[in-house]
Amino acid sequence: MKSIVLYQYPGSPDLPSVSPPCVKVYLALRLIGADHDVVDLYSSSKAKKLSKTGRLPVVEIDGRLIPDSVDIMDALEAKYPDSGLAPADPQQAIRDRLWEHFVNDHMYFVGFYLRWIANADRTIDAMFRKAPWYMKLGVRYQYLPGARRRANLHGIGGKEESAVHRNVERAFAMLADGLEGGPFLQGREMPARGDLAAAGMLAQIGWRDSMPQILERLDRHPVLRPYTARVFEKCGALPPKWLQRA
Repeated sequence: MKSIVLYQYPGSPDLPSVSPPCVKVYLALRLIGADHDVVDLYSSSKAKKLSKTGRLPVVEIDGRLIPDSVDIMDALEAKYPDSGLAPADPQQAIRDRLWEHFVNDHMYFVGFYLRWIANADRTIDAMFRKAPWYMKLGVRYQYLPGARRRANLHGIGGKEESAVHRNVERAFAMLADGLEGGPFLQGREMPARGDLAAAGMLAQIGWRDSMPQILERLDRHPVLRPYTARVFEKCGALPPKWLQRA
């Protein structure tokens, strides 16, 4: 096994992972050209052996396990300081980190609500369409109650769905504004951490028709589809099929 291993939630042939943070790290490893392996974990019990929270991604770097996507990106940035993972300009680097945290700490939970609360039936069908019926039943009656508690603890679970949709619209508008002047955020010619986080999130929206109302909102900002595809392509990764049709 290689010196860098990414442990992630599985995806499908047209999406690296169903987890936006896992996709962010997957793209980062490809962007910097790191020689690495990817291991898909299909059970929470296996994830808990790697991380106290039981959540992924986790990256093993030279025998050291690092959970949490931000900490992973920090470690990769330190290991590959000349990779361009973060902008060289200090002010751009600060703004790039703000974009990354905006996606991680705000957009992620908006997406979590829309995926597991507002569109749970579509999500289960998309993720487990080939799974046996009892697995789908287990997700519905074991995972979903925990997902609702997690959303409530974060604060978004108590919101009206219409309010969450307004959050989506604001986030899309902010990203579109951030792309003025260049192919990537801050007018940059190459993607950085903020772009990888945004692409990991946006890539989920059109996957297997799981969030059609959010896809409709995304298409009100026509720069966002090609932007997401560009991030994947710059990282040497094939964009999801729904983006290739954009």
